[in-house]
Amino acid sequence: MTTFKGWHRLHAVPGDALTVEDHHAAIDAGEPYVRTTVCGRTLPLTYAGMVSRFSMPRCSACCEALGIPRGNGTPVNEAAEKRAKAEREAASLPPETAP
Repeated sequence: MTTFKGWHRLHAVPGDALTVEDHHAAIDAGEPYVRTTVCGRTLPLTYAGMVSRFSMPRCSACCEALGIPRGNGTPVNEAAEKRAKAEREAASLPPETAP
């Protein structure tokens, strides 16, 4: 998630901090979710868009609290991109020839 007005970095919130009902109500009202992030800040938050989830820097304090590396985008996107890159590289290798 990112701050509702700033969109400067991605913050982590506990998985149970937002219900589907909360999400629908916030969207209907055009309002942010006020939640406490993993790094301990209580902020008005919203879901980051797709491009932002890949490119915005992660909050370093949230990363430290979760024990994940600092970087850009959500960590799950990093892992998925590494797998996709490995698959692309493997597909581009010439087939092995029998001796």
